[in-house]
This record gives sequence, C-alpha cells and structure tokens, in this order.
Amino acid sequence: MKRNKFLTVLKIIFYPIYRLIFWYSVEGMENIPKEGGVIFCANHISIFDPVLWVIVIRRRICFMAKKEFFQNKLSAWLFRKLDVFPVDREGKDLKAIKTAIKTVKDGNILGIYPEGTRSKDGKPHEAKAGVAYIARSCKCDVIPVAMRCKGKLRPFKRVKLVVGKPISQAELFPADLPRNELQIPADYIMNKIKEIWENI
Repeated sequence: MKRNKFLTVLKIIFYPIYRLIFWYSVEGMENIPKEGGVIFCANHISIFDPVLWVIVIRRRICFMAKKEFFQNKLSAWLFRKLDVFPVDREGKDLKAIKTAIKTVKDGNILGIYPEGTRSKDGKPHEAKAGVAYIARSCKCDVIPVAMRCKGKLRPFKRVKLVVGKPISQAELFPADLPRNELQIPADYIMNKIKEIWENI
C-alpha cells in the first residue's frame, strides 16, 4: 500500500485551515481497520465532504466521482492527484470497476457515494444498484458512514461525522440471494447509512 506523497503534503498544509473553517467532530474511527482493502460508503451532502473525509481518515482513501469532473484537463489532473477516479453513472463502467477492485486489492479504502449524486435536502436517499455490484466484485467489507449538519454544509458550521461498523460480504450477499439481485444489498447499505444519520 503506497502513500500518496502529493496528497500527504496537501493534508499537512490544509488540515489547520479546514479545522478552522469546518467545526467538525468525529465518532467511530475505531471501525476503520488499520490495514486491508475496504469500501467506504457515505451519504453525500456537499462538494466539501469528500475533502473532510480525506483529512479525517489517516489511511489512503480513493473516491469515485462522475466522469464529468474529468472533462477539463486541469481538473482531471488534480482529481487524479487526489486519488479520485472517474465513473460513468449511466451504465456499467468496466474500467471504473477494474480500478475499484485494484484499489481494494492494493489495500486501500475505496470511497463510494451509493446515491450517485449529492442530496439536495441533506437527507440520505435511495442507493443505486451499482454500489452492490462493486461491493460484490471487490469481495470485501463495506463501512457505512454518515455526515450531518443543520442546513447545507458550509464553512463555520458544525458538522458531525460518524463511522459505522463494517458490513461483511455474508451479511450483504446471503446464500439465498439470487446472483443477479443487486438492489436489495444496495438498499441494505443505504439503510445502515440512514440509521447512522438518523441517530446523529
């Protein structure tokens, strides 16, 4: 598991700044394993929340993001430097899935937003089936996490981040679940996220 030196330097520089402008608290960090590949599934409320998670989590975390963010050469270069890779949300993106599997097999954390887009009202909504497809392909535990604040996430607002207990493959894909059934495990992941969010 290699360290991203570029990201490490940025975290050192921007950690004090983010700590100053985002008043956040964190719970459940003990639920993130110290090593080994896992999938990190979160609700998505703002363009700022991936950065918050990257700063809070000391391990390397690689996020999936919609391919539209990579249409500009400069932004594409920056996103890749920040361990973000593109995914086509309209269908099965085999290249993105291969990248996701490699990320996990290399012992890193794969970050996914099951809803596929930011929530407009701040509440967790329905998950896309794709998150279950990726979870099954990676054959690893899934960690449900949630972020919540009053109103929209902006600088100088209090926000709470909570990490839930890992969900095993056996829990997600029981023996009696049909092979082609993906929405049920996707909903299961999202319900865990909703439970955490509701208890914040």
